[in-house]
Amino acid sequence: MNFGRMQKIKFGTLKGTYSTVTNREYVDSQLTLTDYESELAVSYFGKENINIGNVKSDRIGSAKGFRLFPDGETVTLNLVFPKHGKNELRLYISKSAGFMPDAGSIWFMFLKHDEIWIGSMDESSWRSESSNLKLDESDEFYQEAVNDSDSIRITQLKARDIYRRDRSIAVERMALSGFMCDIDNEHQLFTSRFSKKPYIEVHHLVPLSLQRDFIRPLDTIHNLFCLCPYCHRAVHNADEPVARKILEHLASKSSVLNDFSLTVPDLFGLYAVEEID
Repeated sequence: MNFGRMQKIKFGTLKGTYSTVTNREYVDSQLTLTDYESELAVSYFGKENINIGNVKSDRIGSAKGFRLFPDGETVTLNLVFPKHGKNELRLYISKSAGFMPDAGSIWFMFLKHDEIWIGSMDESSWRSESSNLKLDESDEFYQEAVNDSDSIRITQLKARDIYRRDRSIAVERMALSGFMCDIDNEHQLFTSRFSKKPYIEVHHLVPLSLQRDFIRPLDTIHNLFCLCPYCHRAVHNADEPVARKILEHLASKSSVLNDFSLTVPDLFGLYAVEEID
């Protein structure tokens, strides 16, 4: 898969790709590079500089240097076109060479500052690190503020909210929803002791913490959805299939993705719940 906005934040570039190491690749000690993976390697090393055939036919020409993420040490791995006239590349991995990702882990490769980097991490860590990039430390305080009466916490919210969200927009969106969950209006809600209305949480579909990556403002009524506490926690913390189902449902109820030139798979990537091939 190609790098998206979350990977740009983490690695500082969009010129990258990532995928899952299959059991076969691990057993055979080789990664098959196709499509953009192949394009990325060829763009860096030059097609004329990559050996065609097996490694033994040209050991010197097959050896390529990569920077190993995150420390930047150089590892030398064999990279070849195994077949004439084919764009499929084969990258040989080994513990002795310093790069041997486990089966089921995520391996990635990217270009930055005229260097090619490579690395890996287990899938759980990959998703967790990507998800943490969109964390909004002010969200809990925000939810309390929008469910309070008009006279309290507004001043504190403005002081603490680093993303400059407008409480009045959230309150308007809650009223438009009829104080019901946008996933299912039959989801049970309790009554807020402060507002005396059903307690509903307001969720920015395109995460507000990513505002720096978008020109258009994200704190708009079209990007806001009302969720019961269960659905709100699920969209952030549930396993991938459950979170994807909620996100896809919300995306279908609005044109907000078109507004920000995003697709549903892009949205999954923002929440680190994408299906990684």
